[in-house]
Order: sequence, then C-alpha cells, then structure tokens
Amino acid sequence: MMRSFLYWVALTITCVSCMEDTGDNRSYLPANTGNQGEIVVVAPPVLWASDEANLLKKELLTLFEGLPADEPLFTSVEVSTEGFVDLFKTHRNILEFRIDPTNKTGALKRKDIYAKQQTQIIVNLNKLNDLPTFLENEFPGVLKEFHQAEISRLASRNRAFGDEKLKEEVLMLSGVSLILQEDFELAKQSPDFLWLRLDREKPIGGFQHQINQGIMIYQRPYSDTLQFSDTSLIAWKNNINKAFVEGPSTSYMSISNRYIAPVINTISFRGSAAKEMRGLWRMEGAKGVFMGGAFYAIAFYDPISKNQYFVEGYVYGPQFNKRSFIREIEAMVKSAKTTD
Repeated sequence: MMRSFLYWVALTITCVSCMEDTGDNRSYLPANTGNQGEIVVVAPPVLWASDEANLLKKELLTLFEGLPADEPLFTSVEVSTEGFVDLFKTHRNILEFRIDPTNKTGALKRKDIYAKQQTQIIVNLNKLNDLPTFLENEFPGVLKEFHQAEISRLASRNRAFGDEKLKEEVLMLSGVSLILQEDFELAKQSPDFLWLRLDREKPIGGFQHQINQGIMIYQRPYSDTLQFSDTSLIAWKNNINKAFVEGPSTSYMSISNRYIAPVINTISFRGSAAKEMRGLWRMEGAKGVFMGGAFYAIAFYDPISKNQYFVEGYVYGPQFNKRSFIREIEAMVKSAKTTD
C-alpha cells in the first residue's frame, strides 16, 4: 500500500534491531556512483522469483509527497545477489535483502563501506514470508534513511561549493545561517523578509528550458503557541508571498490547495519542535498566468531572539520532474539555524 511522506518520515528502523556501522571512512575509498534518488536493490533469486517480490516492487514506487505530478521517492535498480559485483558496490544507496534462518528478521545500516558518503541497509529475513510484515511496518523508515542520506550529501556539496560571502550576508540581514547551493543570488530584501534565487537553464528535447529555485526567510515576534497552528502558518505564508513575490502582470504567489492540501507535520528540528510544510504553489491574481510548482518549508522558534522563523523554498520548472530539485531545496531549508 502506498504511504504518504507524512507517514514514513515519522518512522525509524530502530524497532527492527537497527545498528549503525559507520565504517572506517578512510581516504582511499572511491567516490560513490549513481544519480541522486537511485537505490540499488540486491536480493537472492528466490526472493525476486516469489510473489513477495511484487510487494517489494510496489513499495519501491512509494510516491514523493507534495509534487505536482506523481514521482517515486526513488528509482530502483534490481540486482540479484550473484550479480552484486564491483560495478554496483560503489553506488550511493544500497538496499540488500538476505534470507538467513539462523538470525532474526531485522535491519543493519552501514555507512561508507565501499565508497564515500554511501548508505547501505542490509535487511535480514529469518524466512521469506517475513517480508510482507517487514514492508508494512518498517519499510517507510528504510526509505526515510535513504532520503536523509540524499539530503546530507546535498548539504555537503553546498558546504563545499556554496558562496561563503552570500552566506554571511544572509546571516547579517535575516539572522539565519543557511548552507546555500552554488550560484544563488540575493533577489529582494526588506525588514523581516529575504528572497534568494537561482535561475538556470537545462536542455531537454533539443531546447533550453528554464528552472527557477528560490529560498525565502521571514520572521515575526513569537508570543503564543497558536502561531504554530496550521491555519496561522498558512495565512502567514500566503500574506508574505502575496506581498513580496510578484509574478507576471499583477500575479503573486499563493498556496495551490484546490485539489491537494499542503502536508504539515510536527518534526524535531535543532532539538526543538517545529512545523514542516510541503505542497504546491501557484501564481494567481492575473488572467492568463499559469505558473506553479512545489515548495518545502520549516517554521521554527528561536529562543534567543524570541522570534518565529519561516524558511521556505520553491521550484519552478514545468518541463522537468521536480524530485531532485525539491530535494535540493529541502537540503538548504534544513540547514537553517539562528544560533551556534
């Protein structure tokens, strides 16, 4: 059964006796291979030939929540145990299933075994028919682990290649430190509001098409827990977007909730409770303007300044899938912090 992002983000694989082996992380390890959002799935032939394999393949198609079109969280590459050779061992994400009746059903997470910044999760099944129960109860947490690994890799990339001067300027103007992607620029600033943008082009179908990504930071004095209610956060976001994010003609940005409401979840962020929001945006207020895409945001409280912060990012790229671009946004938004 397909599960929402809201469900699997709340789960972990600790309840299946998960241990983490960080590996040696020695400098001689090669760089990881594969594209963002790919998983190599390794299993013995008896599993791939079973009816349970269909359940696994269905779970591997779990959708990425909050995108304008259906996209799976991950693209999987199926490999038999015998075919798991050096070509696949350096892949960034490896999910390996084993069947061993001498061990209990459970999962083991390992880091940097065959390559740098690699995540491998080994699932041992005591018997093959343990797989449906594992998929139902624990597989959302497995997907969460791989998603967080992708976010961490993107943050590392941004830390290496991002503009340090822009980072310092953003901190000075907004009070928020962000690890920004390369080539972002300051687009607009005003008291309590900051807008950063990255405009680029990529080829598809023989033509160059535009991709826009943006990050916005805004704040308000915090006085009541009602400010963290879903209603308050949505109204705040819509008001700020309308006031500061203009589109063509007289259009402005707003939440697109006609068909799909934004998904809002309470998460732990920087050691405190915060609200995470993801969904769709669109431009409204002018006829003939059809623009929209996906957004991701976190609202949190800073006890030093006693302000509530809202850090959000968005993607616009109508000719492209949005999965990789919204992950880039999520990595930047999740890097936000107000104090050391």
